[in-house]
Amino acid sequence: MWRSLWRSIDRFSLQHFKSVITELRQIKVVNAQNRDTVVDLLQTIVEIVTYGDRQDPLIFECFMEYQVLAEFVRVLKISTSSTIEAPLLQYLSIMIQNMDSEHAIYYCLSNDYVNNIVAHPYNFDAGDLALYYVSFLRAVSSKISRDTLCLLVKVHGDVVVSFPMYTEALKFAQHEEKMIQTAIRALTLNIYNICDNNVYQFITTPPASIYFSDLVSSLRKQCLQLDALVNSSEDKCTHQRNKDIFLETDKIVDDLFYFKDMLSVGESRLSRVVTQNLLSLLILPLLLPLLKLGENKGSYNISAVTSLYIVSRLLQVVGGKHLINGVAGLLLYHYMALCQRDAIATNGDIAGSIGDASPLLHSLNDINIKVSDHEAEGEKEININYLLQHLNVQTSSNSHFDGSPKDDNVYIERFGIFAYLFSDNHSISLASLFLLLTLAENKDLEHFPASLLGMSQSQGLMNNCESAFLKVDGSILVGLMPQILKTLLKVLACQPPVSPPMQWHTGWFLRKLLQCQGNKLTDDNIHLFNTSYEQSRECLQKELDGCWFDHIPDTIGHEWGSCKKALELQFHVKDPLFTLELEICQQAIDGNFNSCFAWERMVDAVKVFILHLQLKALIFMGCLLEKPSLESPSDSDLGKTYSRDISSASFGSEVSLGSGIPCRIAFSYAGVRDIYLVALARGISGKLILAEKHPFRSQRGIVIAIAPLAGLSPRIDEDHPTWLHLQIREFEPNFVKAKGSESKVSTPPADGRWTLGFHSAKACETARLLILEETCKQRSSVESMLAPLLREDYLVNVLDRQGD
Repeated sequence: MWRSLWRSIDRFSLQHFKSVITELRQIKVVNAQNRDTVVDLLQTIVEIVTYGDRQDPLIFECFMEYQVLAEFVRVLKISTSSTIEAPLLQYLSIMIQNMDSEHAIYYCLSNDYVNNIVAHPYNFDAGDLALYYVSFLRAVSSKISRDTLCLLVKVHGDVVVSFPMYTEALKFAQHEEKMIQTAIRALTLNIYNICDNNVYQFITTPPASIYFSDLVSSLRKQCLQLDALVNSSEDKCTHQRNKDIFLETDKIVDDLFYFKDMLSVGESRLSRVVTQNLLSLLILPLLLPLLKLGENKGSYNISAVTSLYIVSRLLQVVGGKHLINGVAGLLLYHYMALCQRDAIATNGDIAGSIGDASPLLHSLNDINIKVSDHEAEGEKEININYLLQHLNVQTSSNSHFDGSPKDDNVYIERFGIFAYLFSDNHSISLASLFLLLTLAENKDLEHFPASLLGMSQSQGLMNNCESAFLKVDGSILVGLMPQILKTLLKVLACQPPVSPPMQWHTGWFLRKLLQCQGNKLTDDNIHLFNTSYEQSRECLQKELDGCWFDHIPDTIGHEWGSCKKALELQFHVKDPLFTLELEICQQAIDGNFNSCFAWERMVDAVKVFILHLQLKALIFMGCLLEKPSLESPSDSDLGKTYSRDISSASFGSEVSLGSGIPCRIAFSYAGVRDIYLVALARGISGKLILAEKHPFRSQRGIVIAIAPLAGLSPRIDEDHPTWLHLQIREFEPNFVKAKGSESKVSTPPADGRWTLGFHSAKACETARLLILEETCKQRSSVESMLAPLLREDYLVNVLDRQGD
């Protein structure tokens, strides 16, 4: 043991270190014959230096004295193949990452060692060399500070003329490997956080600043790919398509968080170049079609719903005072210009009025926007000032309105973002409203007209109104709140009904806006809501005649909490991705009517009814309801022992045959068998049992098959009056795994079919009537359980119970 310990100590001795360095110096060329030896020497040096940095200062003094890093550079130059490059970079990365001494780090960064290694002409075409190279660059970036950064740049006077590590790293910014992209972004953020003024000047001016425009251009291409997925004419509302859209949006959001990290550095020049590129290359080209300027200065042929999603997500994630106010100024230009006109007409005062758009548009001064040029089949630049003049002309051309609120609102609804807000396309309408709320909720917004959403000066949009920064000087316009609420209510009352997810999202908007209105609706809007509520109640009542009526109580219990959670979701965690999901799923599902699709229809009906009941409570009570307690009816008049016997039956168990009807059934694997049919409903549960007579107990049977009573739809064969056909639900729902819309399955199982043979037509009819009678009892129990919930005075009873 002592000999082994001595060898371990000797391995990290100064003498051994010197011998390894001497051996490395004797290498004149690196080729296939000595490659492994050189790798071993490099590994040993790194291990000893790492040990010495923490345990033995003499080792690192030797490291500097012998200029070992220069030997690493020499090894790169004398190598006849690239096989030595990857391990050399790997060991250097390990050594630098493990250095703790500032003195050691300063030495490694000095004398152009790092720059020479960075600038070496590597061949990245084969193997994983790029990954090792980028890992080395990232390791170096993690150790530099404001004091050592000067060692890695080249200056002429006070001007940085070269920054090799940074510029070489940027060549991998768009690498196909995600790990390499992530490493480059970490490296750049490390650099941005320790830059001095001179280095920032280098980074934010061409050619280095082209990196930022390339980043935004890459993001723009991803947005185009996303839009192509959203608007694909094939495979509407498939699981794979939803998955592809989610993955694409995930990539976009990753990029947006990177931009947010850059802005969070807090350096004005970096923030300016990032913001201007986002505005000129992405945001403003996306917004131009939304402004409806009368000429197709298209962004990049991206649909409205995708544009609205991207801008909303960008403002949510990236934010920033200039972006928020610039977007708000453009989108609300028509509205604020109208407010300014009214302010002048009223008191001649422009400054500070809610119609003064200049504070919002200040961040857009002299920005050039790249838009598609269809004539030249390329792109051209348009100055923002030209667009603002165009907006002024458009606004002035509509000055024939007499200024009445009615005319003003008609004008507002016709132009800009409001034309989409009141669109017949529900997903576009909700996406527009989400973008407006995104602006109104943002703390960086300097000047949002609260009258737009019918709010008073003291009101905010968030539950805790303190977080809504709305600076208002008065209400010049009555506001569009009644029209917005009416638009949302029309979505709920739409016939044929829109999907439950769309209705839930619409309900979320309604709850949010109703809180601003004090939960008040106009008489017309109340009538519209009541119509929608009645439709939802009738739809649920129809499901009591469906094949899943027995699961309605459990489904209500399961979906109640989900609906309440969806309605109470805080704005800052709500992902506008739902607008894209709604856009691709507006087409109806195919007309397959097996039990799986019947299940989905029943669940949808429950979801929609719960939503309407909660909204009704919000409108008339001012709050959402807790989950109701649905009381099960008492047992039927059948003997309790017999009913428990049947209800607890399982395959292979014994049951009483009681009023069972003898019949026969043919199994493909067991031939024809004589059995008894036993049907029984107990409360809201019901079973159909097939049992063989017990060999020793005449009144008992052995269960060979069980099916749910609901959904059997017994039918006598037209050609064979002794045959009874039954439809068996094969799909079994799982409330534990099913969450919201995820409960839908892409490949549902086919329903089962049983055909029973009876000795006479009369016996067959008796069996059919027995099944229908027991099913009716089961349905009556479910109806009794749900009756209080479906009554018109349900909310009154809730209030009475609360009063007690």
